[in-house]
Amino acid sequence: MTTIGKAEPAAAKQSNRVTSIDAFRGFTVLSMIFVIQVAGYTNLPLTMSWFGSPPVSTFKHAADAVGATTGIGLTFTDLVAPFFVFIVGMVIPLSKRRRGGEWWMHVGRRTIMLILLGVVYISLALGSAHEWGGLSYWWGILQAIGVAYFMGAASMLLPRWQRWILVIVIASFHLFMSLNFNWWLHLGNPQNGYWTIANLSGDPLRPLTIHCTPWASISYGLITIVGTVLGESLLSKSHKTIITHSLIIGAVLCAVGYAIHLYDWPVFAMNKDTVSASYSIFTSGVSALAFLIFYLIMDVGKYQRWAWAFIVFGSNALLGYFLQPIVRIFVDALGFKPYYAGLSGWYGMFIGLVWTALLWVVLLWCNKRNIYWRI
Repeated sequence: MTTIGKAEPAAAKQSNRVTSIDAFRGFTVLSMIFVIQVAGYTNLPLTMSWFGSPPVSTFKHAADAVGATTGIGLTFTDLVAPFFVFIVGMVIPLSKRRRGGEWWMHVGRRTIMLILLGVVYISLALGSAHEWGGLSYWWGILQAIGVAYFMGAASMLLPRWQRWILVIVIASFHLFMSLNFNWWLHLGNPQNGYWTIANLSGDPLRPLTIHCTPWASISYGLITIVGTVLGESLLSKSHKTIITHSLIIGAVLCAVGYAIHLYDWPVFAMNKDTVSASYSIFTSGVSALAFLIFYLIMDVGKYQRWAWAFIVFGSNALLGYFLQPIVRIFVDALGFKPYYAGLSGWYGMFIGLVWTALLWVVLLWCNKRNIYWRI
């Protein structure tokens, strides 16, 4: 169920959490909030070709490059969603062990809630800009996370080696469907508007493609399944096991994903919009290596205080994510929109950081009062 408030004593809550996962999750949510804010800005720094994309800032999606038509490429921004679903997979074995017999009921409730909350979030975000006309049956990132979470949880019925076979099957199936059936990746007419309660003449299929098509979400499920494998390594509490598995998973999947990316350019290329097989495999490997950095510093090296800013987001990720449109409504009502809209360059980056810091302060206030949102 959705829980807002003092769900459990702070000390008990902290003892059940892995600090390096919270920090990695917090870094991911903080990055997500920042890149969402600067998405509409122009002339952002670090603009170049990323894995075959047209020239684009790494703080934008490869598909957002000027003149881009295919979405090919991989920027830092394109890593944010894979990082998050990988972390979802990592905590599944920990959650399963903690909840015992109640776990499957929890999985069903959480999957449904993520999908429903995704509809609410996008409707709220678009509604704040269009006089509450954004209500529709959206398929966005939270819905994709819901599917990925369920796939990761269901994969726990299989032993580890069979999960790797499942990863290969999912990647192969997604690739086959992508090459042979246009509806697998593309729905509706992009020249038409989205169908919403305020635009009944819009294309009724386009709301199902706000992030990716519902069925293409299985590629995010692949990433989550890989995350469950590394998550099981955490149960060993062995530094050697966790480091070894992170390195092997990271190196092998990065190599395989990149090889597929190059094999039949541009057909097999990395593409976040279509969640291509090369994209999901490569970013699974990058996610494992990124987690390893946090683990080495925080759990092996015991340097933890530096990551406190990340943990503010990581320990209350869902509330932090939903605060974006809510805080934006209040900020706009106070007349501050002209000061953060339509910016560019390094000044736009600075305002993006200011916006992220504002949300961080609001979430810190919530955390200190034990206001957490769990599902």
